[in-house]
Amino acid sequence: MVSMAMIQAERAAQWPGDPYAWVLTRDRDHELHGTSESEVGTAGPRQATEEMFERARTEGRRFRMLDEGDIDAGAIADGKDVDPDERGVVYEGMIWTEGEPGGDADFGPLHDFGQPNYGCVEIQYREGDRWISL
Repeated sequence: MVSMAMIQAERAAQWPGDPYAWVLTRDRDHELHGTSESEVGTAGPRQATEEMFERARTEGRRFRMLDEGDIDAGAIADGKDVDPDERGVVYEGMIWTEGEPGGDADFGPLHDFGQPNYGCVEIQYREGDRWISL
């Protein structure tokens, strides 16, 4: 008999590099425009296990993904105020990586979801009271 834990362990063993998992905690596009279903709770990548997603939620580092400002142009055109500290921010989330921060896995949310889903071009991580671009 094959258990879910065995299946998850096999999937985790298929990683090409450092395992990681991320979960979105904010969808600013949905907040500003409300034209699509919120992506809050979306998690990836597909081969991550439930244990890895839970670690992202509880032990993860904060990240955010940005576009080239399109999200704000639409909000400004609609007469909405845009916080200068949030210009370009589309999504925020939490990531857990098996490797040290700053590795290739830190680009995972951008490549897995931000670029293909919204056209995000940048990912930043929170360090103290500042956002740092990779």
